[in-house]
Amino acid sequence: MRRVLGAVAITAGVVLGMQGCLPFGSDREERTVEYGVSGQVRELVVETENGGAVVAGGGDSVRVSEKWRWKGSEPSATHEVKDGVLTLRYSCEACGIGYTVHVPSSVKVRVKAENGGARLSGLAGEVDASVENGGVEATGLTGPKVRMHADNGGVKAEFTAAPAEVEATVGNGGVQLKVPAGEAYAVDARAKVGGTAVGIPSQAGAAHRLTARAETGGVSVGAV
Repeated sequence: MRRVLGAVAITAGVVLGMQGCLPFGSDREERTVEYGVSGQVRELVVETENGGAVVAGGGDSVRVSEKWRWKGSEPSATHEVKDGVLTLRYSCEACGIGYTVHVPSSVKVRVKAENGGARLSGLAGEVDASVENGGVEATGLTGPKVRMHADNGGVKAEFTAAPAEVEATVGNGGVQLKVPAGEAYAVDARAKVGGTAVGIPSQAGAAHRLTARAETGGVSVGAV
């Protein structure tokens, strides 16, 4: 099986996406807003156009840090808890907000970012992360169901417990998945450009299903 050529650039794509998407210039303004969220939160939703999101699991409370940058009018940002779902979003013309959120590990996480990557760590709930430019990088995942998509920037994910279902799809940038050895996985790995490398046995009908597909950049699936 051919070795992956494009997947080595995945991490760099995520890092650059977090830093390079906000307004520049001497007249740019910025500030940091930090707060805790009371009440029970079972699901986190982050929607950002520019700035990206970092979500870390652990502890028993929710803490949010928002990095605001703008020109002209500052962002109109909201955070709301409804039926156990915390939603973070904002609107503006020339601005960006980068979110850093600490949540209990069991919280379900959904991230939608246009420009700016998503970094996830220590999460045991379901994950759904979609990024247009910037990529997705995840470590220490133990959740049963994970979906990750990046148009540009790649997907790199490492699991410390065998997931029931993973779907990782990329336009440009490659996919790299690492899962615990010793489990039976049904692997569907495909790349139009860049090749595929599967370093674990694939067993049809296995309880753990891994789907990894890339248009450009290659696909790598291996053991931790």
